Amino acid sequence: MKNLILLAITIVLAGCASVGKSIDQNKMSQIKEGVTTEQEVIAILGKPYMKTLFSDGKITMMYQYTKVKNRASNFIPIYNIFSSGMDMQQQMLTILIDKSGKVEKYTMNDSNTAINSGLVNTK
Repeated sequence: MKNLILLAITIVLAGCASVGKSIDQNKMSQIKEGVTTEQEVIAILGKPYMKTLFSDGKITMMYQYTKVKNRASNFIPIYNIFSSGMDMQQQMLTILIDKSGKVEKYTMNDSNTAINSGLVNTK
């Protein structure tokens, strides 16, 4: 019984991978265009995944979260040859900071994508 539980835990842990931290919508709502500063954004959301400085003095800050989860069918011998895949959730928040150091605008992308593989795709 202990071996069965250990096997189940191993399969579950092997089934997920993530990069970054999930972007909290409540925290994001604290960001106000023309008001919130770059330092306030960092205080609210933490350090960005990527920061780009443009020649005109503007800055782009990017926050990213990606989570990929294996489907249970991936672990079924023979069946996984025909139908397998992963489900991916991705969030990307891009914030443009103007020359004065305040948020000029921001965009949020949130997607859920099915990644299918195998000889027959059922999703």
